[in-house]
Amino acid sequence: MNTVLQSPFVERFRESDTPYLSPARIGECFGFQVQELAERAHVHRNTPTARPQAPQLQKYLQDMMRVLAIATEMTGDEKRAVFLLRNEPLRAFGYKTADAMIQEGRADDVIAYLESLISGATG
Repeated sequence: MNTVLQSPFVERFRESDTPYLSPARIGECFGFQVQELAERAHVHRNTPTARPQAPQLQKYLQDMMRVLAIATEMTGDEKRAVFLLRNEPLRAFGYKTADAMIQEGRADDVIAYLESLISGATG
């Protein structure tokens, strides 16, 4: 398991008294309506409210949190990181946004790219 998901950073996104992430809290952070979140996760529009523990939905939410944690570390500001993930076209990925890449199931590629930027800036 990724250590980012074990950190206090994601604790506030956990569904109260459950072992899974809250679609509502993550949707609020990113400015997504429940239906938008469902579309992005490629699940039925009712899944985030009726079955928030659904594996495919949770995988998508975990990927969002992993990328957000790294982007927040880079920018020093969570709101700025959210803005960039949703809006900044990434040349390395054909000018797709990180958000689009996560929707395609390519969160690991985005993370590797962001980590390479961090390494380049520090090393």
